Amino acid sequence: MPKRPTQKREVDKRKTSKALRKLRRVAERASEEGGPGLTTWEKDFVEGVSGRLEKYGSAFRDPSKGRLEEALSDRQTHIVRVIDKKARKPAKKAETADDKTRQPNSTFAQRKPMKASGKASSKPKWTPRVRDINDDPVRAQPATPDTPERRRIHLKVVPGGKTTGRGR
Repeated sequence: MPKRPTQKREVDKRKTSKALRKLRRVAERASEEGGPGLTTWEKDFVEGVSGRLEKYGSAFRDPSKGRLEEALSDRQTHIVRVIDKKARKPAKKAETADDKTRQPNSTFAQRKPMKASGKASSKPKWTPRVRDINDDPVRAQPATPDTPERRRIHLKVVPGGKTTGRGR
């Protein structure tokens, strides 16, 4: 198997430190009390990427994975964003006695009650807006001649027009 050509990359130290800070902040936020916690895969990801950032200044080598001047590849950046989004979700509140009686995922308490329908209603019963073509009166179409009327086009000469110089 041929070796890949080694390409010396210069990644800005500020970008490397920014990526490291972001990665550590996301991991801390996710693993703090009340947070969702990190899965084993996410822990391994954070450890591996932070180790590569500290050692090499970049967490990826293949130029097709992302911009060479960045410290993280496109996919690694996406995964950090997903973990951050997961860590920022608010924790669920404790159940109350009222919540136990309510159906799960019910929004009944949040909505207005529906109006009672019945004979006491002053509105007429709803009927669909449909038209029957048999009920429409047939309108008599005016008789059109088979050949259209031809109008004669009248042309007239406008005095004072521009002369082209021809024919004179």
